[in-house]
Amino acid sequence: MPLSGRKSISNIRKAKQHVKNSNHVWNLPGRSGIVFHSVCIVFFVICTIVMIFRIMAYHSYGNLAGQAASVTQIESAQVTVNGETKPCSLPTKLKNLDPGTPVEVTFTLNNASNDTWMQIRTAFAPVTVYENGKKVYELGSKDTRPSFMKDPGTMIQFIQVKEQGEVEITLHYTSPTSRNFLTVSAPLISNQAGLLRYDSQKLEYVMGESFVLLIGGLLLAGISVFIIHLIHEGVILLCIGVFTAITGLWGISNCDLVLFFLNDPSLWYIVSYVCFFSILIPLEMFLEEYVHFHFRKLLQSLHYALCIMVPLTVMLQLTGTVMFSQSVRIYQCLLPASILAFTVGVIWEAARYRSRPAGQMIPGMVILSLSTIAELFNYSGSLEYDSSFYYLFGTGIFCLYMCFVGAVQVRRSYEDRRKAHELERQLTLMNQEIIEQKKYQDMVLSHERQLRRLRHDYRHQITVLQEFARNGETEELSAYLSEMMKAIPQNSDIRYTQNIAVNAVIAYYASQAKKKGVQTDIDLQLAATLSMDMEQSLCVVFGNLLENACEAIDRLDRGDNGAADKGGEQKRFIRLSAVEHQGNLIIHMENSMDGKIRKWGRFYISSKRQEVGIGLSSISNIAEMHGGDAEFHGENGVFVSDVYMELFPEDPQKYELQRDFS
Repeated sequence: MPLSGRKSISNIRKAKQHVKNSNHVWNLPGRSGIVFHSVCIVFFVICTIVMIFRIMAYHSYGNLAGQAASVTQIESAQVTVNGETKPCSLPTKLKNLDPGTPVEVTFTLNNASNDTWMQIRTAFAPVTVYENGKKVYELGSKDTRPSFMKDPGTMIQFIQVKEQGEVEITLHYTSPTSRNFLTVSAPLISNQAGLLRYDSQKLEYVMGESFVLLIGGLLLAGISVFIIHLIHEGVILLCIGVFTAITGLWGISNCDLVLFFLNDPSLWYIVSYVCFFSILIPLEMFLEEYVHFHFRKLLQSLHYALCIMVPLTVMLQLTGTVMFSQSVRIYQCLLPASILAFTVGVIWEAARYRSRPAGQMIPGMVILSLSTIAELFNYSGSLEYDSSFYYLFGTGIFCLYMCFVGAVQVRRSYEDRRKAHELERQLTLMNQEIIEQKKYQDMVLSHERQLRRLRHDYRHQITVLQEFARNGETEELSAYLSEMMKAIPQNSDIRYTQNIAVNAVIAYYASQAKKKGVQTDIDLQLAATLSMDMEQSLCVVFGNLLENACEAIDRLDRGDNGAADKGGEQKRFIRLSAVEHQGNLIIHMENSMDGKIRKWGRFYISSKRQEVGIGLSSISNIAEMHGGDAEFHGENGVFVSDVYMELFPEDPQKYELQRDFS
């Protein structure tokens, strides 16, 4: 046994024992460990973000002086519309208004402090604030927004009440041009710190949920881009990530608290509606990619309709023809209807066609549908809609669930693809084995025919030899014997091992390497008789090792920075040895390479397909299946492969169960 082979196998065994010992104490096995750590990380992130937002509510906010005071909400006021004044409770919604209708809201308050501030909130309606008949502030005027926005976005402003004693506040609204109603919010009275604390405590959970969705979606989308480079099914995770990120960004831009981070109502108006219009696109793509519905034409029709509607809606807003606040009515019906239709379709697909992916999606889609219905009731029953807690909460649960399901699906797809490649490779090796065995049999038959012919001519040749000997014609006798020697068939077949199946595979790749001028050194000590399963496994192992070596040498021939000897020429060699030792087969191989090894975690990246390599992974799986292990590394222009496996397992039944499970 080569010394380098013993050393490598020893290192593999030590590393394997070290991993086994460390896993025994700290790590949970397999999928359970992944689920446990994922739940812990998600719980930690959510709690941390919520905690940060709760702490912000008690922050001094820089130049916002003083302790946070209690907040007083103005609950009633005098409302004047078209010259008619009547008392109203706040907040209120004034309906059936013509575009641009002036509306006045008047109330009084007693101010006994020089640090009294008033929070004014308005949505899509400009407002001018008067204090005792004196104009003190104006919100949403035309010069504060782009020309394509007929109405301003949602605005929040802190305005100081400077007058002392009884103060009359008048809010002069101009009703929106894009809708026939005006929502009048209840003004809040406190100091600045108190108002900001009130808003933070009211909206912290919505803002926290939205940030979690946005950050998580962006991270998932970024990771999935790399996964797509390795396997196409990573598109599933990309769609989930984009859907999650868009939902999170929509929740942030739709939350009033965002105006305290960046007070640009027009920007958040655009972001909020564009995200809302786009939410369905990645969700539909995810469902189509994951479930593979039998009624795909309907989904494709919806997909193309959305892809046309969203840019068209943006163009109409950009030209000032139709405001987002008008177009949103279509999407407010389309979004819940589509989600409910998706849920029904998933249930139908699972029940009618026994679709496993559809069955896995049912819990997530039911949660998303219930949260959408709850949000519809919340929206229809609210006078002023300032958060989307139910939908965001349901979407968060849906995305967490689908991330796990999608990751499992990607893993399963990769395993199926790996097994398909492995079966294809085994079929190729079997075909090569059949071809080599046929060549060997043809050669044996040819030798037998020649031997029969020689036996037939044997008596005539003996007679000639006797005649030469009797006459003392030694030169003629020697020449005739030489001709007879040439006529004897020569065995040109190289036998690397006595096992016919394994020898056929090795002979094929060795001949391919020799044709390319590769120096081959093959020394195998292998039993002639092996079990059928072991023969197949060894054919795959040796075939993968030699095929990878030939491909690496092909890259050297293309001039890819190969290893060079002292003369400057590239070394092109394959050295393969195998020996039986105490019931184990120990394989050691070295081959030249171009010096470029790319890995993703513990996987090697194939230079042929630019994805996770199947060959080395197959070798490792076969070695583990036979109670062994494999190790690969490359340095100084040489790739080294060490594999050991049990030729004769002590417990055949245990081995068979392990093989069937794998």
